[in-house]
Amino acid sequence: MKLNILGWKHSKGEYEGRAYDHVTIYAVSRMEQKDTQRGAAGIDMRGDASLVDSLKKMDFGGVVLCEIGTEARATGKGQFVETVVSVTPVQK
Repeated sequence: MKLNILGWKHSKGEYEGRAYDHVTIYAVSRMEQKDTQRGAAGIDMRGDASLVDSLKKMDFGGVVLCEIGTEARATGKGQFVETVVSVTPVQK
């Protein structure tokens, strides 16, 4: 899927004895168009920590159109989270 990415943040640490290490990707997505809303909205998506090196090489002086790949990762009790596993800038 293609997404306009605004930026990203790497978070690593421990909370209540549980380690975490992930990337948050900030993007703009088209909203569902209906009578009470129109346009686009800012969203954030969780990404795999392995994306840090490739994201550091991108110039985020503005919006960057990227092709992203996601996968579902189990969180337990039948639940899952959609995780970004690849980010590739689209050449204009």
